[in-house]
Amino acid sequence: MWPRYEKAATAIDPTPYPELLDELTRSRREIVSAFEIERRRIERDLHDGAQQYVVAASMKLGEASLDVEPDSAAAQMLSQAQDDIDQALKALRHTVHGIHPKVLTDLGLEASVRDLAGRFPGVTVRCPHPLPTLPQGVVAAGYFFVSEALTNAAKYAPGSDVTVLIACDNVLRITVTDNGPGGAHIKSEHGLSGMRERLAAFGGDLIVSSPPGGPTQMSAHMPVLLQRGESGIGVDKERP
Repeated sequence: MWPRYEKAATAIDPTPYPELLDELTRSRREIVSAFEIERRRIERDLHDGAQQYVVAASMKLGEASLDVEPDSAAAQMLSQAQDDIDQALKALRHTVHGIHPKVLTDLGLEASVRDLAGRFPGVTVRCPHPLPTLPQGVVAAGYFFVSEALTNAAKYAPGSDVTVLIACDNVLRITVTDNGPGGAHIKSEHGLSGMRERLAAFGGDLIVSSPPGGPTQMSAHMPVLLQRGESGIGVDKERP
């Protein structure tokens, strides 16, 4: 006689789907917020800690150089050490800026991207609608995507016209297009690969279209983690 099997009961989660979606959104927001809090802590520690020690060391070297003969070997060594410290300070400030540019906190994504675009020739920024309030981690990821895309355009398509388009509903979409020679693609352990991983951390994606002869179009898509009743075009709707 064949053995008898009892069909296992399947537990059904009674939580309504909209509430599960809200909980998932809240969890993702908390992850993004925690990521950004840690980023700012690192920035603050570098700015208020390591950077201040380097500045103090530079000042002490300057004072020490006053007590030696100008043309002596000691003076030359102090001068070289001063140059090294100045380079270290420059590199440290670049690192601090790369972790989280202050302009993002002060001006927001659109203004920050316009400020960034002003450092590159031939770049036009378009943002047809006001952007909603976005999680700071999403804002930072969008900004660094534009920075990476403009750097790539300047390196591989110098002199080309570049357009940055920023749009947002429930997804933040940033597209950078240049009319250069094309041929761009994502390489493992290169800048665009790292950017794709950064976007993926927020549930986003990077799409690259760059046929031979151009144009090259790089698009970043990231969910803006809206709750029910919120709008992604700059004005929040009231909850029902």
